[in-house]
Amino acid sequence: MSKVTANGKSDDDCLFLEQVLDKLYDFDVAQKDHQVEVVTFQDPRKKMKTKHTPTPDKIKARLEVHRFGITGYHKEQQRVFEQDRAIMLGARPPKKQYVNYKILQQQIKEKRLKDKEEVDPVRPMELTLDKKKPSTSGSGSGPSGQVGRFKNGMLILSSKEIQKIKGTKGRR
Repeated sequence: MSKVTANGKSDDDCLFLEQVLDKLYDFDVAQKDHQVEVVTFQDPRKKMKTKHTPTPDKIKARLEVHRFGITGYHKEQQRVFEQDRAIMLGARPPKKQYVNYKILQQQIKEKRLKDKEEVDPVRPMELTLDKKKPSTSGSGSGPSGQVGRFKNGMLILSSKEIQKIKGTKGRR
């Protein structure tokens, strides 16, 4: 490769300088292709997700076992179990059948009665009799440091308490 100047002569000095600069700065493309380093980035959050999820083989095996277990029932029961399986896999459950409101209330009452009977099948008469509850510590005769009582955000004073307050002011 020789450069031709305006006079038409080759400039050997320019050519020599270009070769030296090419070697110095390594402009050779063929050598750079071998030096390229490929780096792949793996998101750590995605790695963790793959570790914690069960393998698809286990999930498929579980569903196959469930499907095989259903085959042992009659057709009507199989349909019910298939419906439950579909719900387990994420399908929406079917809507409940319409029931008249009065009938629904009766069913709820019957259900509550059954629940009460299961919890307390036989209730002795002694428990149903009125028991005397121990009195909670309310406004006892002992000094509490508070005068009167509060009702609906207002302080209510009895006439005795008013007399006590008036008597203590006179002594001061």
